[in-house]
Amino acid sequence: MTNITAIEVFPVHLPMIRSFSFASGSAGKAGGKAPHVFVKLTDSEGAVGWGEGRPVPGWSPETLETVTSTLRGYIAPAVIGLPVSDRWGVHAAMQRALGRGPSMGQPIARSALDMALHDLLAKRAGLSLRAFLGGSNERNRMALSYTLTGHDRASILEEMAVGQAAGFLHFNFKAAVAPETDVEVAETVAEHSASGGFVWADANQGFQLHNARRVAKAFESIGVDVLEQPLPADQFEQMVALRASTSIPLAVDEASVGPADFFRYASRGLVDYLVVKVTRSGGIWPSLQQIAIAEAAGLPLLVSGLTDGFLTKMAVCQMALAYGFAGPAALNGSQFTDESALFPRKSEIEYGGSVHLTDAPGIGVEPDETALRAFTA
Repeated sequence: MTNITAIEVFPVHLPMIRSFSFASGSAGKAGGKAPHVFVKLTDSEGAVGWGEGRPVPGWSPETLETVTSTLRGYIAPAVIGLPVSDRWGVHAAMQRALGRGPSMGQPIARSALDMALHDLLAKRAGLSLRAFLGGSNERNRMALSYTLTGHDRASILEEMAVGQAAGFLHFNFKAAVAPETDVEVAETVAEHSASGGFVWADANQGFQLHNARRVAKAFESIGVDVLEQPLPADQFEQMVALRASTSIPLAVDEASVGPADFFRYASRGLVDYLVVKVTRSGGIWPSLQQIAIAEAAGLPLLVSGLTDGFLTKMAVCQMALAYGFAGPAALNGSQFTDESALFPRKSEIEYGGSVHLTDAPGIGVEPDETALRAFTA
């Protein structure tokens, strides 16, 4: 029997190349540092898998320090010695080690370990992660959504021109940061998007109910394709009220950490999409459960991230493509973080507004370990 024998944790700070703020916080400022935590999992036969977690202040209570201490002090002791093939058992062990609350605790830390485990298992099977999950290697391209950070017509037009020149068709923008300009921004994005482009508004919990109703009505007439997390994550009944007052497609993000959270919203008819976000959801294994709920409810997928790194982007694309989803994916870490030292061949995979997967076993990429150790905090 092949067991988990070692777990190494690398807390790192990567350079931020652009500032990124949203209604509930910030992912960092240009010239600053972006916290990431990498995990290297080794089994008893020497096979290795890699995972990553990206804690974002304001979005999640997890930090670089808590993700690192949770992995080293609680998760690693709980899972070392377990069979690598027992994904259910690994997650059960993490649940016992971290305890159970009204929602999943420490999902970013769990996700980093889970991702490394899936990378290792797919490599051992000699399959790409999407093939390991039951998909086809023929589905190998994921269209990305370009994240717009401006809050007026001029800045949005400037950013869209940059994105379109780089090959992007789909655009997402941050609502509720400057509520007085949300309608102007939505009109600009919709007006200048090419045919077939997906217009995605993400409010990151920023609205009160009366403003959510006002903006949702305007977005409906403009033709915005989805309004994500308009209300605070703990205001379930407000989502019920908003759903009754608008027909714009709705989605939740911060309110849907685990499968049980998403089931609650889907079963009440409050959402029109499942937003797949592996880091938020505790990893690939719980995300697969959310996808099963969405399929049972007849709901389509969207994909997003926490300005995650390239490793996470690849893992999420592999998983989504296994289920036939080819975009848009708001996996925007490349817009804001410089990872060139860790993934020097990244431009061979991500270009033209899309991710182009290979058939390599596992997630398909690994960080340069020498560079990774140099960045370790």
